[in-house]
Amino acid sequence: MSERSPRTLSVRQIRKAFGSHQVLDGVSLDVAPGETVVVLGGSGEGKSVFLKHINGLLQPDSGEVEVLGCPVSHLDEDALVELRRRVSYIFQQGALFDSLTVGENVAFPLQEHTRLDDAEVAARVAALLGRVGLGGTERLSPAELSGGMRKRVALARGLALDPEVILYDEPTAGLDPLTGLAIVALVKEVTRSTGATSLVVTHDLAVARELADRVAFLARGTFAFTGALAEAARQEGAVGAFVRAGGVHG
Repeated sequence: MSERSPRTLSVRQIRKAFGSHQVLDGVSLDVAPGETVVVLGGSGEGKSVFLKHINGLLQPDSGEVEVLGCPVSHLDEDALVELRRRVSYIFQQGALFDSLTVGENVAFPLQEHTRLDDAEVAARVAALLGRVGLGGTERLSPAELSGGMRKRVALARGLALDPEVILYDEPTAGLDPLTGLAIVALVKEVTRSTGATSLVVTHDLAVARELADRVAFLARGTFAFTGALAEAARQEGAVGAFVRAGGVHG
């Protein structure tokens, strides 16, 4: 693994509009090495749009994004590919390749970005799947997996290159409560064992309660609050109402 950057993530006054719809309107956030920040907010507030700026899937109309010392909004495509080896994005629905087996999905980044031979790749894939509780599933197709299993495979693939930053987009969306708790426990274990810096987008307060060192509440295009979840519950207005409605009280 490459040496950790002393400055993990810094977002400065980013704005993003789609046509006449202003989604982000001056968003700023700093995240320390090893910290887990949970981005909260209602549906349609731009949480996933914000997340996609961190690894250059979207570029801001204005403002700056710096990740691991790299100015993301000024990188060419080759440099973005290199950055994405260090910044893993776990998509909401997993984004598995349906034409590949589970094992081939997890092997994909290893084959694309490393010089491991076939035996080394197979061993690494087996270890990654074992880590997420799916040992022996290499030959299954994504169509044979439940929603929770797909998310586990996506996480295994996301860990393949030992990322320094992990971005989670709604990790429990569409899952039953018990499966959601299992995914949260897995994310906690990954954070503990890797020391990775994490950004987690969710509207699920149970996820925030379990994972967050801090929360950042996105409303009307900007962060209306950043800080501890218990402190958010004591806020007036939309922030406190949202958090308390999710069963969290200061």
